[in-house]
Amino acid sequence: MKQLLSFLLCALGFVGLSAQDYSQVYLIGGAAPNGWSNDKAEAMTLVSSDEESAVFSWTGVLKASDFKFINALGTWNPSFNATTENEQVEIGKEHKIRYIQNYDNNNPDYKFVMPFSGVFKVTIDLKKLTMCVTEETGEGIPSELWATGSAIPGGTVKLSALPNQGTFFYGGELLRGDIKFSTTETPGEDTQYLIPYEEAVDITGNTQFVFTNDNSLPGWTVLVDDPTYKIHIDVFGKEVDAAIHKSQDMLYIVGGAVASGWEILNAVPFEKDPANPDLFIFDGELRIYPEHVESNLFKIVGQLDWGPYSLHPYNANEPLLESTHVREGGDDTKWMIDEDKQGRYIIKVNTFLETIEAQFVPESSKVQPTDEDKLLVLSTPDGIRVIMQDNLSALSAQLIGMDGLQVETINNAGNDFVLGNHVPKGIYLLKIDVGEKQFVQRVIIGK
Repeated sequence: MKQLLSFLLCALGFVGLSAQDYSQVYLIGGAAPNGWSNDKAEAMTLVSSDEESAVFSWTGVLKASDFKFINALGTWNPSFNATTENEQVEIGKEHKIRYIQNYDNNNPDYKFVMPFSGVFKVTIDLKKLTMCVTEETGEGIPSELWATGSAIPGGTVKLSALPNQGTFFYGGELLRGDIKFSTTETPGEDTQYLIPYEEAVDITGNTQFVFTNDNSLPGWTVLVDDPTYKIHIDVFGKEVDAAIHKSQDMLYIVGGAVASGWEILNAVPFEKDPANPDLFIFDGELRIYPEHVESNLFKIVGQLDWGPYSLHPYNANEPLLESTHVREGGDDTKWMIDEDKQGRYIIKVNTFLETIEAQFVPESSKVQPTDEDKLLVLSTPDGIRVIMQDNLSALSAQLIGMDGLQVETINNAGNDFVLGNHVPKGIYLLKIDVGEKQFVQRVIIGK
């Protein structure tokens, strides 16, 4: 009887194994073009199949986000998953995958995570249970885009290339008139033009475009003059998204690398530059707090809530000091601080130009914080007035810009003096040397 039961169990196990479908597989996830819609997952192409292997491949744009594989459209089971939680993809390296019929505690829904965006080839072997991602050259993808037409002040302007391959940005003035985009600054035999899929289309909103070599075809129409247009172009998706910029009231930093952690109501505010309503500055501590979830990461929000406005890096776990651009909304990617660079950071975010610049200030460059009872700083029409207390006298006083450059110095300033009479409005560091010690305080000129 035991032998018969053992035989039946083995037979059932064999039937279950042989029931696995090796004829199709789909790529799905935040990194994929259609996100997590399991009815729109990316079908992979069968490359080869025999008794030992069933190889499929897919080539296209992957974003810096997570992904896995499913066996059929419209259902989550069965699937092919990573073997560890949030497994970082190593480009060109073979990864092991797990075949999961149904998720449970012993079969968790682990995913792969792309380290950056770009054009990739994904290869998977359903029988050997391996997966590999390789980077493609992106041949044929324009490396530059130019905007031309009567709506562009000066006639022609170069767009900024964003970190995601095949994406471009323009932030600036548009006049009433026409606008289209080209792959070269001046027309030539190889120039391609981006024109709207339909005629007589307003530039604002989201529109589809096509490529053409015919320079005579019309572009988009700009109906309203404004100095703060923002245009995003996705070459792969063949989409143009344009809108007039609206300034943010506030920005806040929140995350595991902040002392208050992920408590959104305790998010730390940025300072808005009085001279520029779109420039925000954070000057504070970022550290790795082991007690926090995602202890070395953070993101930026526009309110003491998770929505509607949030800013993210283009790539998951993007090193803060290497980051150059922010992205509004979309995938919940975050910035990362280095383990050997914990401490004071100065971060500047321009919400109009969608840029970020971060500076780490080593401990050795710090000066002693201001004692509030030693220094009185008053705003005046001519800048700021500084009154020293306790018979202290300033040997020198300096205003230092947030870029680290010295903008004004007064030697032998005494105990009552004025600075900032001839400097632009903005946020500065006030540094005062009294001999035995130094004071430093952040001040606002022209508030």
